[in-house]
Amino acid sequence: MRVILEVLKGPRSGRTFVFDRHDTFIVGRSQFVHCPINDAALSRDHFLIEINPPRCELRDLESTNGTFVNSERIERARLASGDLIAAGKSLFRIVVEPGRASQKPRSPSSSVAIPTREPIVCTGCGCPAPMNLTVSSGGVSGLDEPVEWWCTACRTEAAAVPQPVPHYATIRELGRGAMGVVYQARNITSGKMVALKLITPEVATTRAAIERFQREMSVISQLRHPNIVEWYEQGMTRGQFWFAMEYVAGPNLEALAKMDPGRYPTDQACRLACQILKGLEHAHTGGFVHRDIKPENILIGQTPEGSVAKISDFGLAKSFRSVGLSGLTFSGEMRGTIPFMPPEQMTEFKTVRPQADLYATAATLYYLLTTQFIYDDVEGGGDLIKMLLEDHPIPILDRRPDVPRGLAAVVGRCLARNPDERLPDAGSMRRALKPFC
Repeated sequence: MRVILEVLKGPRSGRTFVFDRHDTFIVGRSQFVHCPINDAALSRDHFLIEINPPRCELRDLESTNGTFVNSERIERARLASGDLIAAGKSLFRIVVEPGRASQKPRSPSSSVAIPTREPIVCTGCGCPAPMNLTVSSGGVSGLDEPVEWWCTACRTEAAAVPQPVPHYATIRELGRGAMGVVYQARNITSGKMVALKLITPEVATTRAAIERFQREMSVISQLRHPNIVEWYEQGMTRGQFWFAMEYVAGPNLEALAKMDPGRYPTDQACRLACQILKGLEHAHTGGFVHRDIKPENILIGQTPEGSVAKISDFGLAKSFRSVGLSGLTFSGEMRGTIPFMPPEQMTEFKTVRPQADLYATAATLYYLLTTQFIYDDVEGGGDLIKMLLEDHPIPILDRRPDVPRGLAAVVGRCLARNPDERLPDAGSMRRALKPFC
């Protein structure tokens, strides 16, 4: 299944852009967007489309002259095949191509449905699925295979009550976030204490998508390093993926920062950042990029030698989104992620390099030292996507003047908008921070 964006009118008339998996696409005057158009009627970053075939959602980026879908000015809109998008002098059309297994014609303005050989019903209660159900195939053919889908009522129940996982006994909830719920649990056979993470796909999924996600996570789970949370095993039960991971008894870095807001010792903060970078250096050498370094994903354990930082959820967000299990995320609420996300992760969604993790580590260190984000108005009503694309980080010395100037320079360099202007790798950033530990 593919989504095609056709340019019908304007300076880029005749161009087409094709998407076969989760991606983002930005139109505007800026030379850094995916479709730069020399048109004074456009804003620098005019609108963004998030695509997760067959789903598409458009978001106007607070443009001056507005974005129109089928002649109606919108701030945010779910798109369907045949919809027309107007911005400045340009006109675009969305076309959703069905998968090869789909033969049924549909109206251009109708919602997209993927027919299967058997009717889709809720795996939990057996109620029939809506006709326009979106199904993720994980970019793999075989759309006629069985589909795993849970209705809203069953999903709500699963989220509220810990679901039984084979040979694990749940003890207590540790936290909830955009990527699911984490419980402290005990392995019934071995007695080993673990952190048990449960994640529910946001869309109906084929067996191929489920298996692809599990394969990707099996590869990533082979990472072994003292500064990376160890993954023990994984599976799926009652529509939820589960992951048994190393249990870290301490807080995450966000909670640590809030214990004494804006006054965390710079030497201790740099020591924790260096530990994060050791874990990243090991992962980057193996070809893995985390893509979601942020305070809540850094767990703080205790050893006889002192505090130790451990990176959690390695590769989880990337794999979950790339397989299409996350629904639409950039157009939704990402207030916990965007303040730590490098700009290129929005504009080069599929080809993010290790320098992205350096940016996120610098933003995380900034938060630990100041208990503030690198941008203003993150908690307010500002458009976070536009902020990420256009705003420059507030210098850390403006937040906390007692930070050593040399340290401020390292943080500032690693927060450069251009990845090539940052330090070249995790080892270099760790060595730059060493004098301040």
